[in-house]
Amino acid sequence: MKNINQFLVLFSLILSGVANAQVLVWENTFDTPQERAGWVFYDGNNNNNTWNIGKHVVRNAATPNMYEEVSPDYVLRHSAYKPNVVGGPANFQDGYLNDFEDWVISPEIDLTTASGTITLAAMIGRVITYNTTSASNNTNRHVFVYVSTPTKPVPTVADFQALRTDITTANNNGSNPSVIPKLLSITNADYIADSNALFAQATADLSQYAGQKIYVGFWNNVNFASNSSAISTLPFKDTNSSNTFQIDEMQVYADSNVLGTSEAKAKSMITVYPNPVTDVLYLKNITKATIKVYSAAGQQLLFTVISNGQVNVSELPKGVYTLTVETNSNLSTTKFIKK
Repeated sequence: MKNINQFLVLFSLILSGVANAQVLVWENTFDTPQERAGWVFYDGNNNNNTWNIGKHVVRNAATPNMYEEVSPDYVLRHSAYKPNVVGGPANFQDGYLNDFEDWVISPEIDLTTASGTITLAAMIGRVITYNTTSASNNTNRHVFVYVSTPTKPVPTVADFQALRTDITTANNNGSNPSVIPKLLSITNADYIADSNALFAQATADLSQYAGQKIYVGFWNNVNFASNSSAISTLPFKDTNSSNTFQIDEMQVYADSNVLGTSEAKAKSMITVYPNPVTDVLYLKNITKATIKVYSAAGQQLLFTVISNGQVNVSELPKGVYTLTVETNSNLSTTKFIKK
């Protein structure tokens, strides 16, 4: 389902003096009905094109000018494109230039037992596959965070809109960039570094929310240059860097999680390549490990012990699989596509 670029995150944590493996605090892959049910969507201009969970949208060729829905089947997405419609502007969603008030809100993320460096990691899908320099693959979204309170534990879209207003006011009054939400940002270079993978990882620091229950919100603001009605005030002017933003899965890691460390082994971040894979899957910086591969339905299809950092998946049918890698005291989980 993706090519985890998590080694870069782990390496940066090591350089900053953080422990070699963080603990998995929260995860959402969108693969199960339970995971998908927790998300709330808001269509700001009521044009039936807003954030949703569906297939990965990509354009695989220069001609025809057409976007397709491909595997994986469940990604969190906001796209301006109509699948399987040839040529612009016909292949744009109706009223997409007015999609400047579309929101999606996550389920609750419980950080009450988390401490230290807290990292939000998300696998971001590329939009253009035939051109590795396409600007459409350079994309980002701000991570708006609502902190749950006893008086209002669960937010609505109005709370996130108010949060945006407060951030704008604070930034403009003092030109203080520290109030701007963190970005999940990805570029062509990230996909190229991961062997031109369909997905690469972006991260954001959530350490300031340790000990609290939070909700994450993503906002779609069309480029102001395309529509003067879009949000045009700093720091959010021109913040929609491309017409499509897609997340395959999200995790939150922390240096310590009181419940997590007592209940399970630490789940560390891992890189696998190539992804999609045809026959041999390689584990970056891992040689010896116990390997398990599961189908999308949760059935274990492969169990093996490797000593060369390679997993032979040539006998698996085409599809999306979950890979678990156990090394000493660390347990890592990721997903891959067999083509």
